[in-house]
This record gives sequence, C-alpha cells and structure tokens, in this order.
Amino acid sequence: MPPRRPRTNPDETLFRALLDAIHDAILVHDPETGAILDANQRAAELYGYSREALLEKDVGHLSVGLSPCTKEDALAWMSRALSEGPQSFEWMAQDQRGRFFWTEVMYRQADLRGRTLILASVHNITDRKRNEAEQAASLRRAEAQSAVFLALAGVGGDVEAALGIVVHHLAAQVGDLCVLDLLENGSLRTAALDQPYLDGAPLLPAPAALHGPPAEGTATARILAVGEALRESDPLGNRIRDLLREELHPWTRRYHAHSLLAVPMRAEGRALGTITLVKGGASRAYSPEDQAMLQNLADRVALALENARLFGENLRQAEQLRLANADLEARVAARTAELAEANARLHELAITDGLTALANRRRFNDVLDEELRRARRTAGVLSLILCDVDHFKRYNDHYGHAAGDDCLRTVGATLRDVFRRAGELPARYGGEEFAVVLPGVPAEDAVKAAERFRRAMEQCALPHAASEAAPVVTLSLGVVSSPVGPDTTADTLITRADEALYHSKRTGRNRVTLAE
Repeated sequence: MPPRRPRTNPDETLFRALLDAIHDAILVHDPETGAILDANQRAAELYGYSREALLEKDVGHLSVGLSPCTKEDALAWMSRALSEGPQSFEWMAQDQRGRFFWTEVMYRQADLRGRTLILASVHNITDRKRNEAEQAASLRRAEAQSAVFLALAGVGGDVEAALGIVVHHLAAQVGDLCVLDLLENGSLRTAALDQPYLDGAPLLPAPAALHGPPAEGTATARILAVGEALRESDPLGNRIRDLLREELHPWTRRYHAHSLLAVPMRAEGRALGTITLVKGGASRAYSPEDQAMLQNLADRVALALENARLFGENLRQAEQLRLANADLEARVAARTAELAEANARLHELAITDGLTALANRRRFNDVLDEELRRARRTAGVLSLILCDVDHFKRYNDHYGHAAGDDCLRTVGATLRDVFRRAGELPARYGGEEFAVVLPGVPAEDAVKAAERFRRAMEQCALPHAASEAAPVVTLSLGVVSSPVGPDTTADTLITRADEALYHSKRTGRNRVTLAE
C-alpha cells in the first residue's frame, strides 16, 4: 500500500505556519519510497506545483532522472541521512514544466507524527552554478581554442582526422553536441559528429547517414542562405529541434536541448560548411562570447580546409607531371618486364619435362653437380635413385602411345607426391626412366624412400597385361648412397645407381637394389 498522507488538523497549525515562514523549500519524505508527505508553500513555488499536487509526487518526479540525480540516488542520500546524520549535496532538479535547475539539498532525520521521516530543505542555486559555469566556460573556450589550433596545425592532407579532433574538443569543452557539415556541390555531408555523454552515442546516427541538401528551415540552411551565425535558446527545446535535422531529435529530447549556436565556415568570401553546437540539461545558454569564439574557430577550420584543398591540387598536379614524365619509363619498364617474363618462361621450359612437369635431365644434371659441390665442401653424403618402368615398351605396344604417355604422367605425379621435402629433386631422366637427387640422405633412408615410391606406384594399380613382373605397372629401382670426397663425380654415382637398377631388373623387376 502507498504511504498514508497526513491530514491537516488544528494541532498542526503552528507547524504549518513555521514551514511556510521558512525561505527555503521544505519537503517531508518517506525514506523508504521517497514519497512527498508534506511540503511548504515555497516548495510549491519552486517546483511549479500546487501543494496538493506535490503530495501526489515522490522525489523521482522532482529530479532530472539522469545519474547521479535519479530517484535511486536520492533514496541513497536519505539512507545515509538516517545512518550517518545530515547530508548536504547539490542536485539537478526538474520543475512541473520540465525545466532543469540546480539546487542545494539538506537531508536530515525528523521524528514527526510518530514516524521517522526525512526533512529536506532545498535552496535554488542555479544563479550561482551559472556563474561558476561561466567561469569554467571561459577556461574551456581557451582550452578548446588551443586544442583546435593544435589539431589544425598539422592537418596536411588528412582533413577528416583533423575535423574529428576539432568536433571532439568542441563537444567536450563547449558543447554538448557538435556537428560539422561540409558543403559539397550544393549538398551537405556531415564530416564529424560528437557528444560527451556515455549513453548518448546510440541516439545519434552515423555521420555517413547525414548526407543530402540542407533541409529548409534548419540552422544550416539558414546560415548558408545569409552567411551569418545563428544563436537560439528555448527552455522547452521546441525551437531547437526545429533548427536541427530530424535524425538528431532523439538526442535533443533525451538531454533536453535548450540552446543552439551555429556558425558558417568561411574562406575567400564563400561558405564551405557549418559548425553547430547544441546544449542540454541545466547548463547556461550560449553567450555572445561563445559565438565569437566559435566563429573564429570556424574560420580557422575553413582556412585549413582551403589549404588542404590547395595542397591536394598541388599533389595532383605534381602527380600528373610525374606520370607524364614517367610514361616512357613505364613503357620501357613494361617491355623489360615482358622480356624478363619471356626469358623466365623459356628458362622454365628449358629445365622442365613437358610431359610430366618434372625437372628434365638438364635440370637434374645441374642440381646433381651443385649438390656434389656442396657435399664436397661439408664432407656430406649424397644419395641418388634411378628407376625404370618395367616392360614399358610392351605397355606401349599393347595399350598404345597415348596410354603410354598417361602412364608416364602417373609415374611423374606419384614421384612428385613421394619426394616433396626441401632439397629433394625428382626428375624425368629420359624415356621411361626417372631419377631423384637426395642431398644429405644416408643409404638406409634412401632405400626406404625408394621402397615407398615403388609401393605407391604399385598401389596406383595401372593394368599392365603384357608385364611379366605383375598384372599392374611396376618399377625397378637402383639406389646409390655415398660420402662425397674429392674424387666423387656425377658419372660415378649415376653409373653405380644404373648398375643397381639393372640388378633389380635381372632379379625379377619390381624391387629396389642398393649399390655396393
């Protein structure tokens, strides 16, 4: 049940007279709910309600509703007054018409009518706060000018970044909401948009969404039409909203916008855009000093924009000149690149087997010589595998040369799959013969690798009805592995590997033989 409201009786006549004689507004609250149980005439005048209407309200109705001035915050102050003694604090209040004003509040415990209640004395300090705000505003204006001048000093060609910094400082130090619009070919583009409240950003559109011709009647349209600044105040905020884009109205309602200041950005007698500031809450309205400061900054921004435009034009002209001078160089470079690419393709063709895409014999010989030199310098070991497709002539005679080519491609693909580690070189040695260079691989590992290749080829299961070794295509392999000394040559290694290969053929084919 809501708390019972006290009834006036003759015994309270003196109490009522005392309350009404006090200059400050006096409210009696239920500390648990914040309900207003009693109020003097000064309280009714301060908040714009009749006394009877006040008794239907609670502390939340008289507060701005924004942290730290919410009903929950007020109840916390009441709780501290009961447990710790009288509490004094500043509070942003709201009257019956929705206008904000600053108050100084004192909460203290009072035992009235047999209950423990909160007696609140409220004093309007709006004038004092505005004087303090004016002093702070002067300091913030100076800080904003310094920050903006610093941002514009190094603008160079990065105009958008500088505009974002300008708008941020104006919103935080002069603001609350700052919108910077640029005029481009008769259309407005919002280049930057900022505001200082933690929960305010979701109420604003993305700057990119604010694009198009200026809406008739808005501050921007009026300024661009006459080229003069506009300063407007309205405690209820209706005229402020009429001067702004509709997309900004949710923000103005949330923060009770009451003052607007908009100025043109002028350079060389023409307007490049506008800067608009909007204030909310209980802050003071924009002053002539604010207008003069903002116009000065706007003209500085316009000058920076114009300089950036000229800077960009100079860069474009310099680039055009560079491109014109570099045209011949580009053609020569392109021709040189074409020749280099053609040479690279020729080189690749010269070292690649056209049928299997493996290294050809020329590439094999070059790599073998190179690995021999490297192994000779390090006293390393070098292994070599030679292999032959068993009964390949019979395969060609039986299945045809096209099938024979397909068979060799399969052998090449299998060889490439098995020998893919860095340094290993699988190659087509000639005809149906293949070879692999294995740098640094000892004999045991080389034999295992050859055996893996033999099994992998056998598992391909290419039919070979004319083979005496198996019903599928098989391989005979010879392996040589040797420490490389001064007398070790490519011919000796190939000869030994070839002898091992023919030993595999003589002993039944489809096997691996390690050279002695």
